[in-house]
Amino acid sequence: MKYFVCNFKNKLVKDDIVRYNNRLSEIESKKVKLVIVPSLPFLAFFDKNGYSIGSQDISSFMDKTITGEVTGEQLKSLGVEYVIVGHSERREYKHEINIDFINKINNAIESGIKVIYCIGETLKDKEEGNTYMVLEKQISEVLNNVEVKNIIIAYEPVWAIGTGRIPQVKEIKDTVEFIKDIIEENYDTRLDVLYGGSVNKDNIASINAIKCVDGFLVGGASTSIDSLESLLLEIEK
Repeated sequence: MKYFVCNFKNKLVKDDIVRYNNRLSEIESKKVKLVIVPSLPFLAFFDKNGYSIGSQDISSFMDKTITGEVTGEQLKSLGVEYVIVGHSERREYKHEINIDFINKINNAIESGIKVIYCIGETLKDKEEGNTYMVLEKQISEVLNNVEVKNIIIAYEPVWAIGTGRIPQVKEIKDTVEFIKDIIEENYDTRLDVLYGGSVNKDNIASINAIKCVDGFLVGGASTSIDSLESLLLEIEK
């Protein structure tokens, strides 16, 4: 069974969330493990009926006296099972770096929360032929400093996020296999690897056919319940 992780980012407000949630109970898919990842204020709106709940963030601090931070313990108490760490938007706009990711992963695992750790190359990296080097660095500099368990890797080419452009099917296959091989070679384990970046109803079937891809991390296309339903129907075919 493949993962389908819905990253709402910060696009929906309360009324949108209520409408979405009311329809969500009507959707059933036997071929995916559905994970809903709303903005932090709306985590408690979801009841885990037939799906799992994820968080878009977790504190990088061990100290529990920091204003505005959200701890793993708090997330766990809301039924959160997954947390996204290392998303390219956090890297770029919030200037998060490896020590932040390491601390967040450790905080999540200590609280019994699984981590979806995002990696991906920029367009400049790709054009200069440095994709594999960049990915290996993003993996090693973080995973060397955490316990490599309960971690899922999300491969999201930065240049594909929200652009409508995606790598060729063979590129995705080769890159995901490279990621899995690197992890197995260095950590003696196999981790699930998701694909993310401009996933839509026109390309999801071809990506889903890639056996080494263990699921999807979907942003904008998951914020509409109609779009979500159409994506899941493509997988069910």
